[in-house]
Parts: sequence; C-alpha cells; structure tokens
Amino acid sequence: MENKPWLLAPQLMQEYLFKIAQLLVQVRGEVIERHEPEIGDTRLSLGMRAYECCRMRMIYQSQLGEWPWLSILTSEGRFTFAIDGIPVRFSRNDPNQLPTRKLIPSDEGLKQMNLFEDVSEFAALRWFFIIDTPYDMPVEKAYFVGYSEFDAIICQWEIPLDDIVPALGEVSEEQPQAVVQHPAPTKVKSIKPKKRNDETK
Repeated sequence: MENKPWLLAPQLMQEYLFKIAQLLVQVRGEVIERHEPEIGDTRLSLGMRAYECCRMRMIYQSQLGEWPWLSILTSEGRFTFAIDGIPVRFSRNDPNQLPTRKLIPSDEGLKQMNLFEDVSEFAALRWFFIIDTPYDMPVEKAYFVGYSEFDAIICQWEIPLDDIVPALGEVSEEQPQAVVQHPAPTKVKSIKPKKRNDETK
C-alpha cells in the first residue's frame, strides 16, 4: 500500500493537501466549540453542522480565487471538490470502515475521473480526507485515503496534525476611533399640584 498520494497522482501536491486539512481541522474545531448539549444539541446536529460548515467554507474558499487549484464539482448531494482536477471528498470515519455508499462518486466526479483514465492507472481511485475522531472531539487523526473501485485502500497518508497551524485572520494594529457620547440633557419634570377636594365642589 502506498502512503504518499502525490506519487500516484502528482496533482495532489503535499502543500495542497495541507491547506485543505488545515481548513477542515479549523472549521471542525470552531463547530465543536459551539456544541451545546444543554440546549438540545445532539450527535446528529453536531455532525450535520460540522459537515455543512466544512462544505460551505470549502465553497467560499474556492470562490475567493486564492487557491486556483481548488474547484467545486458537486456542491449538493455527494459534495465533491477537485484538487487540480482530481475529485476529492471528505468524511468523519475510521478509514477502514468507510460506508460503501460513501464511496459512490457523484456524476460530476465520475466524469472528471474518466478524463484521466488514459493517462493514469490510478484515475479510478476515490480520494477522501478522513477525519478519524470521536464525534464531539476536535480532530485527533486525519488521513488522505485513496480507495479502489472495489473499496480497497490503495493509498493512505496520515496527515501530520502537529505541522498544521490554525489559519487565523490577520489582526489589525489600527485601533477603532472612540465614539463621542454627549451626555443626555437633564430635565426636571414639572408636577402639577393635585386639586383639593373642596376645590372640585
């Protein structure tokens, strides 16, 4: 079994895989921090939120144009993105127990794989980022895995998480301008004297 994806598909450069892994690790961490069982959050709601947030962040990142090698092939259903043309998906599972239904490529992913079948014997591999961690924990282990058409693992690279630094936004050194608040004008409220009973007669 090969453990370096870029030897089977040169488009899967280690630098690109690190960037995607960094995004997935960061987003999952953000979602875990917002998990609140005390208000009714469940394992299902956490899983759905983690998946949807990762999916939408990936779409947003592709639209920024900062990673020209990243594109979206299938935005709904079997969400599939591409790294320099190679279809890729993501899941939270044990790499050895990925459900067979997950390995079914999207129509767009399959068409893209067919484009490489004449130039690579590994064009039919189903590539996945696999997060192997308890459902309510930040990422403990992550892999980039290539599965054959018969669901066998052909390539499995464990992503060194210690090398992944959270991608934080730049902090501006400029301090916001203070807002001047003028004191509210004070007014003494006039109180009308009450009429005595003998005046009303």
